[in-house]
Amino acid sequence: MIAIPIIGLGVTQVVGYGTLYYAFAVLEPYISREFGWPSSWSFGCLSLALLIGGLAGPFAGRLIDERGARLIMSWGSVASSIALVALAVSQNLITFALALIIVEVTSVLVLYDAAFAAIAQITGRQAARRAITQMTLLGGFASTVFWPITHFLVETMDWRSVYLIFAAINLSVCLPIHLWVLSQTAEPIANGLIAREDGDEQSTLPPQDRMRAMLWLIAYFCLTGFVYSSFNIQWVSALQNAGFTSAVAVGVGVLMGPSQVAIRFLDMLFGKTLHPLATGAISSLFLVVALAALMLAGAGVAAAVVFAVLFGLSQGLSSIVRGTIPLALFGRSGYGARLGRISAISVAVKSCAPFVFALILGSAGPTTAFAATAVLAGLSLVVLRLIPRPA
Repeated sequence: MIAIPIIGLGVTQVVGYGTLYYAFAVLEPYISREFGWPSSWSFGCLSLALLIGGLAGPFAGRLIDERGARLIMSWGSVASSIALVALAVSQNLITFALALIIVEVTSVLVLYDAAFAAIAQITGRQAARRAITQMTLLGGFASTVFWPITHFLVETMDWRSVYLIFAAINLSVCLPIHLWVLSQTAEPIANGLIAREDGDEQSTLPPQDRMRAMLWLIAYFCLTGFVYSSFNIQWVSALQNAGFTSAVAVGVGVLMGPSQVAIRFLDMLFGKTLHPLATGAISSLFLVVALAALMLAGAGVAAAVVFAVLFGLSQGLSSIVRGTIPLALFGRSGYGARLGRISAISVAVKSCAPFVFALILGSAGPTTAFAATAVLAGLSLVVLRLIPRPA
């Protein structure tokens, strides 16, 4: 049975990712059309916002470690609502870009990294993996729920009204949940001040291996993050360049959400015997095979389905290991700040990914673009092998 705090955090992740991240892909054409600028400007603003939001990650992580997840995530819900209102009332490129930056900065206070830190404060190291899997299992429905909701709303009203509705949802749904489910559970753990009988505060790695492990771990998340960001932002255009119709691209894209949920459910049932590094290797292997299928199988619908399902399986596990590998290697002490440091660097890479991927796609064609991302996915497997294992 899933504990109430984990269910609550799962709901806030569905709302958070749905309104602060996934909705943009649906609303962007309407935004660009109203302002009269090319889509590249909107995505350029998004890349800049993602970069600045990622740089705020370490600061947000330290705040959660020092002040506790309840306070920071609650204020994050308020700030996210205000940011969405600012986006809804933006009047030109400058105010739009500034509002989008505020959205991404506030999102680091409420999305997965913040929720992972909250779980680490609620549980010990051993229980955290199952709790993180359960929460991401629920969070995997974000795109499945909010892509059709956003599409329906924007067909019945303008994009500004949609963002105002999403602001109200963050305030009325996420804020009460953060105040309630974290009220007596998530405590500050900076400097390992909360004692645990199972000794899960400290790193299981020898001191001489910790920096090397951190650097290789960051490299792993940068490599996989580049691939995920490239396709998540340019899913339709990438498949259209490969010869699929937009209807096929959108149709098979819906399969990603259920695939993420399915693999997280299987991990919850059977994955507890695997070290998180092994789970990361499986995730990368799914990604390599997915890209190979897309590159080699031609423009048949079956190839698109295989790619979407395997890509979803890979991304589903990736969300889990983003929280569990750092916890398994380094312990709970300073966990939030550590996630923030990893996020700051990997997000900098991910923010550039859509632009670089589009450049390769447009100049060298889909086969080269898919091959390049497949190479990055393969390198992530190599990097995982270089991360020192606990004694």
